[in-house]
Amino acid sequence: MRYLLERHSSGRAELIVIYGRRRVGKTYLLQKFIERVGGIYLIAEESENILDDFSEVMAAFFSDAVLADNPLRNWKSFFTYLAEKSKNDRLVVVIDEVQYVARVHREFLSLLQKYWDTVLSTTKIMLILCGSLISFMEGVMAYESPIYGRRTGAWMVGEMSYADCSKFYDIPVEDVVRLYSIFGGVPQYWSDYDPSKGFWDNIRDLLLVKGAKYYDEPRYLLKMELREISRYFSILRAIACGYTTFGKISDKSWVSTTSLGKYLSVLENLGYVEIEYPLGGRRRGVYRIKDNLFNFWFRYVYPHRSEIEMNVDIVPKIKMDFEGYVGERFEKMVTEFLMGLNAEGKLPEVYQEFGRWWHRGEEIDVVAVGEKSVLVGDAKWRNLTKRDVVKILRDLEEKAKKLPLRRENVFRCIVARKIEDKDVGTEGVLLFDLDDMFRLEGK
Repeated sequence: MRYLLERHSSGRAELIVIYGRRRVGKTYLLQKFIERVGGIYLIAEESENILDDFSEVMAAFFSDAVLADNPLRNWKSFFTYLAEKSKNDRLVVVIDEVQYVARVHREFLSLLQKYWDTVLSTTKIMLILCGSLISFMEGVMAYESPIYGRRTGAWMVGEMSYADCSKFYDIPVEDVVRLYSIFGGVPQYWSDYDPSKGFWDNIRDLLLVKGAKYYDEPRYLLKMELREISRYFSILRAIACGYTTFGKISDKSWVSTTSLGKYLSVLENLGYVEIEYPLGGRRRGVYRIKDNLFNFWFRYVYPHRSEIEMNVDIVPKIKMDFEGYVGERFEKMVTEFLMGLNAEGKLPEVYQEFGRWWHRGEEIDVVAVGEKSVLVGDAKWRNLTKRDVVKILRDLEEKAKKLPLRRENVFRCIVARKIEDKDVGTEGVLLFDLDDMFRLEGK
């Protein structure tokens, strides 16, 4: 919102691109922005009559009876009309789901370029193009795009932080972590959670029964972006099952190594998969599913679809290793937490790089590298006694000696679900649990 308000106050013509995955809150953000500053909100449908729909909204906004009776017939008249209305006064125009406009009217972006260059750029218009198809929207911003060099700004609307998600409901912080490990920071998913019901009742009703709102969510999202999804499904299933290196993904998914790179690249560009390298090392990277809902779905829902279709309750099966699954996602939350402290200057120094490290079966969950020190951290999704803490700190000390990174000081850190006693009498140690994570983040 702050970004949009700053652009609004610039006083010059603005062509802004807003994009992000579905259900992340783009439309809500833009509608609230329109409520605050005024303007026209146009939402596109995949229809030949888009200009009729747009004309109706614009006629109502400007109380233009002539336009109401005589809808705009081409994009030239559309852009010319907007230019006239924004000649002297600031006019905000949002075109949401703009990919549908470009899909039906392939000349749209080229004509926008033409009329931006000739008339719109000299007005006081603030034209916002918003879309949910990541591949299309990134194409809009690419060098080859007709409006490359014309846009004055772009913003990708990302997911909420775990701390922001915790403000949705007054529920135990343990359940916030569990829910975040499934839904990530997507606002729409969180808004559909019913705190009056139990955790597993919610997950069952939203994901684990035939016809549930998000039962087929990953399939729906992938079909919106891609023509053929079967190979992508095989790849995502392999990664969710723990086959994370290039060769193992190829073997498990039955996708040849000559083709696999292309598919992984697409999934990375869409934000569903990421590749991670050991910090400071030269080993090959590992692939992980970045999107929490995709990770949960391909691990627990997709392989049990036949049972779900027969109305079998699969919650007991999920519960068997669910806490281990949460522990894996908790590592990301811990990194997010420490990076937040780092930004506020609350760590031993301001670190320039965060990541993980692994080598020959040994792993450090979080490594932060600064000019004078290295911070090594362990994330534990369980309750720790003082004896547990001492042992983990000893292990971290030994692992840190094997890091290919050398600094003057090494600090050790543990973030756990609960630490019974944080007084271990050792310097250079940082200990946090969930109470600290949510207290320091404003829960």
